[in-house]
Amino acid sequence: MKILTYLFATILVLSFTACGDGENEGTDEIIDKVELKGYEELNLSEWGFELTVMVPKAEIHGAPEVVLTERGALEIIVGLDFGLEIMYGEADIELLKMDLQEDLVFISEIVKEEENAIIYTQDIPDSGVKTQNHFLYKAEIGIDIFEVRDVIDGEFGSGMIEKMLEAAKTIKSVNNTEVAV
Repeated sequence: MKILTYLFATILVLSFTACGDGENEGTDEIIDKVELKGYEELNLSEWGFELTVMVPKAEIHGAPEVVLTERGALEIIVGLDFGLEIMYGEADIELLKMDLQEDLVFISEIVKEEENAIIYTQDIPDSGVKTQNHFLYKAEIGIDIFEVRDVIDGEFGSGMIEKMLEAAKTIKSVNNTEVAV
């Protein structure tokens, strides 16, 4: 009798989990929306980039400081722990990986790698120099490709690098029709 009870319970559990809730039936579209708690959308049109990106809320961390550099990069700094750099470019992750391997000064380690993103550390052993955490994200919006990375001068912990990468993934066109891939 116990075997029959277990068999019946197993069949019920499998039936419920296999059925799903029916909300997405008939659609092959996967909606991947990144929602960051404590962040707000920043429109970058004023600086010549027809994009928006999520940044930490101004009322908590202070107003974002946005600067268009001489080399064409847009630096967005909010407080002490958030700094993104956005610029047109190829964001060639494979080339970056080769550069990290061949670096004669730093010992580099790839912490996390995704299709369009990489998080890595750089260290100079026995030098007393603090380990540096960095990321690079390739944002493809329409026909444009943007390189998004942490700001050059910033010193960020690994947790903030993760959060900045998540923020970078929220980049989209101002007209909201084209989301970063």
